[in-house]
Amino acid sequence: MHFSRLLLATSALFVGLSFTAPLSTVPGSVANATAAGIDVYGSKASLWVKAQIDIAAHPILSKRQGYANIGIGMFAQDWCNGQGACFDDVVYGVNSYANLNMYSVGINYRGLRSNEQLDFSQLSGNDWCGRYLYSAGYMTPVGCFNSQAINCFRLTQH
Repeated sequence: MHFSRLLLATSALFVGLSFTAPLSTVPGSVANATAAGIDVYGSKASLWVKAQIDIAAHPILSKRQGYANIGIGMFAQDWCNGQGACFDDVVYGVNSYANLNMYSVGINYRGLRSNEQLDFSQLSGNDWCGRYLYSAGYMTPVGCFNSQAINCFRLTQH
C-alpha cells in the first residue's frame, strides 16, 4: 500500500515537470541562470568578469590570476603513454616536476600562446629542475610529442 502511494506521488511529480516551460538548451546560458532566479548582471561574479575584460594585456600578472588555463603532462613512455605526471591548471613561473624520467609531453585544453615559453629541465644534483634542456616551439598546439629524458617544466610569459 505504501509503495503504491510513493509511486503515484513520484509519477505526479514527473508529469508536473514535463509541462513546465523548457529552459534554453545552451548549458550555462544567461537564459538558464535567469530562469533559475540568478541575477547575472548584478552579481559580483559578473562585475569581476567585466573588470578582467577592461585590464590591458601585460606580461606582469599583478592584476590577473597566475593560472595559465592550460594542462601539461609528462609521461614515462613515448606518445603520452605509461606513468604520467599531469598538471591540469598550470601556474605561470612555477616549476612542475616528476621524480622519474619522462619521455613525452602532452598539452591539453589549448596550445601555447605567442607570449608564452615552455621550458624543460632535468635533474641536476638535488634539484629536479636544475639543468635546462630546451624550450617547446613557438605556438606549440594541443597534442603529444616525444622528448629526451625530462623531469621538469616551467611555463612563463614574456
